[in-house]
Amino acid sequence: MLCARVLTSIATLTVAIAVPQPTPWPEVFHAYMLKHRNGEVGHTDLFYDWPAGGNLHIDRIPGQPPFFDNERQNGSTYYYTPGGSCKVIEMGVGLLPPNWLDGAEYIGNQTVRSASDKSVNCHVWTKGDAMGNATGPFITYYENIETKTPARWRFFDGMYFDILRWEPGKQASPEQWQLPPSCLNKSASSSSIPGEDAHKAMREARLAHLII
Repeated sequence: MLCARVLTSIATLTVAIAVPQPTPWPEVFHAYMLKHRNGEVGHTDLFYDWPAGGNLHIDRIPGQPPFFDNERQNGSTYYYTPGGSCKVIEMGVGLLPPNWLDGAEYIGNQTVRSASDKSVNCHVWTKGDAMGNATGPFITYYENIETKTPARWRFFDGMYFDILRWEPGKQASPEQWQLPPSCLNKSASSSSIPGEDAHKAMREARLAHLII
């Protein structure tokens, strides 16, 4: 009986150890991404700087001015176009930490077709719950098994990003971080999501560009 319990414990431990864990994000990085949303395709520069307390998305869609999503650790988020209007939202929470994928559910591996039409073998995790009337996970995250870098992340509404270039340590320039005059001294609106997991949902929604 004791031997059987020991063997069972060893088997359980082996299974637990065998489950892959997502690689934490670097504290500073740049990602150049292809963004797919509602049939529209554009490019996004993502600059993440945990020590400096900033997360910056710059969306570029052909025929439109660049759109900036400039997020700060103090909870303030600024949405603007150069020379255009600015919207300020107080999220009430800080940035996604580098280990924000801790606790994600591993669902196996999958081969995805990259934007350059290459097959990429990935570990896949899901995390969070869909918002509104949608069902399923909030985000599905694909990590290249060979390089341990993200290959794609997909949100419950169908929007997804293919990672074209992943550059740990690369920072945005001071000019890219600089807020335009239209954002200064502008009144902020508060954003809220009902339910006990509001802060968690807000952190995830930051990454998804869903609160605009």
